[in-house]
Amino acid sequence: ASRAAPAPPSPPPSPARLHLQALERIEEGNVAGATAVLELLVKQAPDYLPGLLELALLRERAGARDAAFPLMRALRTRAGQLPPDTLVDGPEALPARFYLASADAYLNLGALE
Repeated sequence: ASRAAPAPPSPPPSPARLHLQALERIEEGNVAGATAVLELLVKQAPDYLPGLLELALLRERAGARDAAFPLMRALRTRAGQLPPDTLVDGPEALPARFYLASADAYLNLGALE
C-alpha cells in the first residue's frame, strides 16, 4: 500500500506578517503575547529592522531597559550597514536612516540618564 506523502510544512509567516500580529496584540493590551511574537520574529529574522525596533520599544515601555539596549545596538549596527535611503520592508516601508536615527536617539538618551 502506498502512503500519501506528508504535506510539506507551511512556510513560516513573513516578518511583516508576524510584526502585524504583534501590533494587534499591543492594541489589545496583550503585552506578553506581543513580546512573544516579537521575540520569535527577531529569532527568525534577525535582520528585520522593524522587529528589532518594536521589541526594544516594547521592552522599554515595560521598564526592561537592560533588555531593550542590546536590541537597539543591534538595530543601529544593522541599519548602519545599509545605504541611508534603502527602504526597509515592514508594516510601512521606511528608509534605513529612520531606524539608524531611532537607535541613535534611544542610545544617546540612555547615555544621558
